[in-house]
Amino acid sequence: MKLSRQTIKDIAEGIGFVAIIASLFFVAIETREAAEQTRLNTQALEISAYQALIGSISDMNALSIESESSALVMSRMRNGSPEDIEEHRVRSAFYITFRHGDIAYLMYEKGAIDEERLRSALRPLPLYADKGRAFWNQQKYNFVSGYQEFVDGLLAEGFWAQD
Repeated sequence: MKLSRQTIKDIAEGIGFVAIIASLFFVAIETREAAEQTRLNTQALEISAYQALIGSISDMNALSIESESSALVMSRMRNGSPEDIEEHRVRSAFYITFRHGDIAYLMYEKGAIDEERLRSALRPLPLYADKGRAFWNQQKYNFVSGYQEFVDGLLAEGFWAQD
């Protein structure tokens, strides 16, 4: 069976058309993958920048925990007068701990960790003790509402209850 020139031309055009459609499909897949990679890179940068910020804040708080004179200066900066230095140091330690939980919550919000990992990261929060719960209830408004709600939900379910 001999094909006419027109038939051969039509078949070649059909193959070319299918090839163009296939290449557009692959370009769309590559574009989508590149966009997802860009989103993940941006997310990693946001988390890193926030961790660096919280790291600086934690360093300041750690300094007041380690040094009585630093604690006195930081206490005067906040209140204008010296307060109980030991109480200031304890508050600084609480802030450091709760800020680490805040970073974990940000990572959860961004999809970098799942809820099981978040719960594991929050387990060390000092909410099993009365003093820790009192601190949280006084200071939780210094944190984003989603983190507040998540921690409050864990408290309500007895996550930190002593066995």
